[in-house]
Amino acid sequence: SKMHFFLITNKTYMSRILITGAEGQLGQCFHEVAKEFTKNNLLFLSKKTLDVLKNFSTINSSIVFRKGSTVRTISNAENILAKFTGEEVFPSDFAIYDLSQFLSGISLFNDPQLEFTTSDFVNIKGGRQSAKYYFSDPEITLKSAPERNVNFPGSDLQFNLSSDDLLALQKASAIYSLPDLTFFSEEGSDTIKLILRDKENDTSNTYDLTLAGSTTGTFSLDLKIENIRVLPGDYTVKVSKHLISEWTNTDVDLTYYIALEP
Repeated sequence: SKMHFFLITNKTYMSRILITGAEGQLGQCFHEVAKEFTKNNLLFLSKKTLDVLKNFSTINSSIVFRKGSTVRTISNAENILAKFTGEEVFPSDFAIYDLSQFLSGISLFNDPQLEFTTSDFVNIKGGRQSAKYYFSDPEITLKSAPERNVNFPGSDLQFNLSSDDLLALQKASAIYSLPDLTFFSEEGSDTIKLILRDKENDTSNTYDLTLAGSTTGTFSLDLKIENIRVLPGDYTVKVSKHLISEWTNTDVDLTYYIALEP
């Protein structure tokens, strides 16, 4: 079912309240009110943002929300970094130790309201139910809160990868037990070949996918397929010989940086 979340900050009567159900008639009214009364800081947390946060929980179980509209995460091994910018503007910094648990907890309520009345915890309310969820110490989750953008060195291979092709690669990797993805290009060619294989096994099965693309030369660069923890969708992929790849979602302002294998 389609559902939106939105955050209300009202200085007089309520302090930072998150409510679900923004696609209904009442939710649309709140959208219109937000446009007219900007001082009330009425913030809508969309379903797309919720989907991104669920995806981020697969990269790192913890997260620090920074004041503003950009949310970042990084894997514990520091080989995957993701950055998302949504329409929402978070009013302050707060840290969540178990992001998956936090999101699952919200789903327990019908039309939940999240009240951010202190810097220590959030009150979750819905009907006759309520819960108090404490924020974690930002120092504990600091490693999961990258603040700087990645300085991507430039593309040596570039191609577009559809959601269907991405899903096919992931399925083939699971079916054939192939952990490695090789980006192969030849100088002067207008195609890029994506090859699934097991580098540790000379007689392993393989699975190839040929895509239109561009390259600056002949390359064979490897990536662990398990590190492609991206939100389902279409992507523009850039791969650098300096062992880093950039995955940019074509529908939302969402980018992943995934390290290649040496």
